[in-house]
This record gives sequence, structure tokens and C-alpha cells, in this order.
Amino acid sequence: RDEAAQQEPGRRGGACYHRPPGRCRVISVVTYASDEGLKEEQPPASLSALLQRRDRVVWVDLSAPTREEAAILSSVFGFHPLALEDCEARRHHPKIDDYRDYLFVLTHGVHPESSTREFKTRQLCLFVGANYVVTYHKEKSRSVEQALEAARKNARVLADGPPSVLYNILDVQVDQYFPVLDNFERTIDEIEDRVFSGATSRILEEVLELKRALMRLRRISGHQREILARLIRREFPAIDEKSTLYLRDVYDHLVRITDLADTYRELISGALEAHLSIVSNRTNEIMRALTVIATLFIPLTFIAGLYGMNFDFMPELHWKYGYLFAWVLMIAVGAGMYLFFRRRGINAGPDL
Repeated sequence: RDEAAQQEPGRRGGACYHRPPGRCRVISVVTYASDEGLKEEQPPASLSALLQRRDRVVWVDLSAPTREEAAILSSVFGFHPLALEDCEARRHHPKIDDYRDYLFVLTHGVHPESSTREFKTRQLCLFVGANYVVTYHKEKSRSVEQALEAARKNARVLADGPPSVLYNILDVQVDQYFPVLDNFERTIDEIEDRVFSGATSRILEEVLELKRALMRLRRISGHQREILARLIRREFPAIDEKSTLYLRDVYDHLVRITDLADTYRELISGALEAHLSIVSNRTNEIMRALTVIATLFIPLTFIAGLYGMNFDFMPELHWKYGYLFAWVLMIAVGAGMYLFFRRRGINAGPDL
């Protein structure tokens, strides 16, 4: 089974601990000890023995495990049922809980399919103990994969203890937010240009979608900033002073992300207000033009109606120049009203 796992493309070794084909490396175990260096353990049955040695740092990664595979969280590690319930939750806000012997951290990484129309995230759960780290995720986690690769290249990732592993994962996870922010900035610039070049109903739809995505980004990043704030304040004994310095850098990145999210929300709100103002102004111009035109035709309609009455005894009814007189009168009244409106600064439109 191990040979098949090593021969299959995209796998770095390790055994398949479940029956369905196509799913391998569900449970990855990486350990470090000063006398042995970095090792990748395969059988999860040896976890209990590995955890007994306090001079060894153990990193266990569970990627989309079944219920039977995830049972090691309770049987081997003895994690609290509430923490396990949060792991299984479909969507949960980022949080951090102190269970005395270990920390439970729930964070959100950027989903590869995330866009400015819909900001998506993937949930990642971490258990940080005295000499171990457990990562649990139902979907592929790029931050975990990159941190694992960094650990394989540099044993110091594990040699510095579980807080170092936590930092490396969070650092990669937070850095993945910045390309999304760049996309938001470009989209907002495009929308602002389109708002002033020609407001359409499609722009309003895009603005509302972008605003919802930014609200979700701000909410997720804000919760994760609070997590980092608690970590760098050293509220938890599991986080040493050396790791605090590195975690402060991640916190600074999250502060920048939340600030940019707030800035973009203000920009998109401004674009929305500008769009509505432009639409309102154009509506007012149309209504003004229609009002002036209607006002011009009121006396003309009166004159036409007056001379259109079929009475036998009407002044000028049989006059030779009556028809011409009616036209001259209507043109004179219309021109007089037009000049009156122009002097008062009332136009029927921008070009009138």
C-alpha cells in the first residue's frame, strides 16, 4: 500500500488509512527530536508512544478524515467534545479556546475559488499542546501544505516547538489574503470609472455584491485579529516570548487587512452613493425637460382649443387671416415663454 502511495503522482509518501480509492495521506505525522532530527511517521497507532516523549515535537495533520479516522482526536489526544464539535461545524467564526493542557484555534483561510463577487474561506482547526500540534481540515489547506513543506526543508520549524508551527501556518494563511485585497482594489477602481462614464443597473448589482464580499472579509479578518491579539498578549502559557515576536508580525498583517477592508468598504459605499446621485440627477434633468416642454405647450394647447371650438358667432371665425394669426400667436407665446425660462435659468435640458 505504501509503495502505491509513493508511486502515485502528487503524493509524498505515507499510507492510505481508509478504503475509498483516490484519498490518501489523510493522516500525516511529522516529528522532531534533537537526537533523531525530522522524521515522518506513518502508522497512527504509534501516536501514543510518540507523545510520551516530552523532548519530541509531534505534528499530526488530518485532511478530510472520516469519522473513524478522526476518532484519534478523542481516543489518543482526549480533546474536549466542544472543540471536536467546532471542528465538525460546517461554518464557524474564528475563535480561540484555552483548555488548560492545549489551545484550540479555529481560523479561516482564503478559498482558491474566492472572488470579489463572493469571498469564500476554508476552515482550519488547530490544537496546540505542550509538545504537539494537530491540524484538522475538511478541505485542502494551502497554508498547512506550505508549512509542512517548510518544515521538511527546515527542521527549525518543529525544533522551535508547537508555537513555531502555529506561527508558520498562520503566517502563510494571512498572506493569502493580500492577493484578494489587490483584486478588490482593481475591481473598485473599475467600478468607479464605470460609475462616472455611464451608470447602469448592472453597476448597482456589482456594487452590492462587492459590498457583501467586503463585509464578510472584514468580519473574518476582524475575528482573526482578535485571536492574534490574545496570542501576542501572552494570555496562554503555551505561547512563549520568542513566538510572540513572530506572531506580532502576523497580527500587524491582519491589522492592515482589516484597515484595507474598511477603506474598501468606504470606497464602495462612496461609489454606490455616487451612482445613486448620478441616476437621481439624470432623472431630475429628464423631469425638468419634460416639465418645461409641458409648460410651453399649455398656452399653445389653450389657443388651439379656443380656435377649434365650433360656434357660429365667434370673433375672427371667418377672418381671412385667422389661421395665420393663430399660428403667429402660438409661435409668439411659445418664444416668449422660452426666453422667459432662459432668463430665469430654467432650461429644458443640458443642450437647450
